[in-house]
Amino acid sequence: MGRLAAIVIAGGQARRFGADKLALRDDSGRTLLDIVCTGAAEYADPVIVVGPQRAVDATVIWTREVPAGGGPCAALITGLRDVPADCDQVMVLAGDSPRGALAIPRLRDALGASDHVAATLVDDQGREQPITTLYDVSALRRVTATYGSGENMSVRRILDDLRPAGVIGVPDENGAADDVDRPEDARRLGFRPGP
Repeated sequence: MGRLAAIVIAGGQARRFGADKLALRDDSGRTLLDIVCTGAAEYADPVIVVGPQRAVDATVIWTREVPAGGGPCAALITGLRDVPADCDQVMVLAGDSPRGALAIPRLRDALGASDHVAATLVDDQGREQPITTLYDVSALRRVTATYGSGENMSVRRILDDLRPAGVIGVPDENGAADDVDRPEDARRLGFRPGP
């Protein structure tokens, strides 16, 4: 399958949540971001986190989206710059999706069994999840090279632009794309404010 890198998008403003949701803790005291990074590190090397530096147990590369506050597409493009040339695939994960890494084996299997260039989770409403997606690195670089900085662009455009080369949808059977947008999401997923 080749070498896998991961990009964790962790620079959002959390406007809907109202606080730094990536600092939320589970019952063991681990932060939401630490759980995402540690999960990604089980499968990927390197793990690139695009956002402000925070304490995590995993070994990660830190970077900031350019421009700051430019949105998930800008963050993805910025993180892609740190993906080593010998990586064939990159998994993009949201910093607020604690189960995101659970999707990696299924997405790798789906992409490996096809001639597609992206494998994306599809939620129970039929929506593709571009921030829980495995991409062929060369195809992703080729498409995003036309985006400039990606500031304020919809990250969904990436899947749309890759569709002619092949995007495969994989049902999200274990809630890997569940994220924390509101306090009720945090409670449902077992997180509370720290420390």
